[in-house]
Amino acid sequence: MSKTPHDEERLFQEDDFEQQRPEWGHKQFKRMVWKTRWKFFLNAGGALFLVFLVYHIYVSALHIYFDQSEVRNNFLRSIISVVEMHGDGLRVEKRISAQPFEVTPFLTQKANLKIYRHVGSWEVITGEIQAKLSITGKFTYSITNTGAYLNGNNPGPFYLPYSLVDGKPDHNDSEENSSLKRLVEIDDGHVAEMSLSLKNLASPDQLMKLLSDYDVAVTAMPIYSGESTQPGASYSLAGMFDYNIPHLTLKPLYEFNENGARWFNYFVPEDTGQMQEQIDAMMTELKWMINHLDYNEATQDKQRLAYLEKTGVQVYGAVVTGPVRELEKLTKLAEFHHFQLSRVEVWNWD
Repeated sequence: MSKTPHDEERLFQEDDFEQQRPEWGHKQFKRMVWKTRWKFFLNAGGALFLVFLVYHIYVSALHIYFDQSEVRNNFLRSIISVVEMHGDGLRVEKRISAQPFEVTPFLTQKANLKIYRHVGSWEVITGEIQAKLSITGKFTYSITNTGAYLNGNNPGPFYLPYSLVDGKPDHNDSEENSSLKRLVEIDDGHVAEMSLSLKNLASPDQLMKLLSDYDVAVTAMPIYSGESTQPGASYSLAGMFDYNIPHLTLKPLYEFNENGARWFNYFVPEDTGQMQEQIDAMMTELKWMINHLDYNEATQDKQRLAYLEKTGVQVYGAVVTGPVRELEKLTKLAEFHHFQLSRVEVWNWD
């Protein structure tokens, strides 16, 4: 049979092929799905483990750096300097280990520390401070009071001398009279903490000289830094001319060095004539705070520093502690007024 020319040129059509589709069994299909799922879970788990490992290496490196004594001391110095220099006799615990400190992944240092006050020879815990220092130098803190008294029982306030506010004495101070009555009624076997204001500005040496004949110790002195002349300065007013203002506090020496730190609990009468070292240390610490930290009162402290460098350091009161009979004697001195009795403890005076 002869071939036609068109036979060799015939195109294959779709129908010339047998349609063969894979035949998937139900078990085979489920096996493929679970195999795909397991691969996905294993890959995701590996990625999570890698992230976890990198995170812990990062956190460990942070702690190795921030646990260095110099870095840790600077953080502790920030807390002590800012809190104690703006608190009337308030103290931050210093005999501590590394446990109260932590570092967040965002390089913010945190610490929870006890705060206390000196009442006689005892360090009486009054609360806790929660402090934060960011990598940018922003320092913030809050204080939680844990004292036994619902109504506070804190020292102060201190009132500016009337000569600074063109005022005159107000003899109707019911809170002061209440403190004096309580002091008289307390038995001899007790010690207490009391704040008192000076009627006129004085140098720290002059104040210590006034107290040198009495068996008491001074834990803080409010510093006058020109606040009454600063526009917009905050204050509270009791009576007609009793102005209470935020202020810096001269506190006993606390010094940092390469080997750690040294500190003193009180100013004592033996310090009379030797207060310049304490003043120099306070000024050094104030400059360090302003240059290294960003905190709430930094702007005001710059103005205060400029005033103190120009006029010198003068104080207008004190927080004192000692036997109650010795504190009672101080209330008879003409140079003082506005006495506020604070915490009272059983005898613990050395």
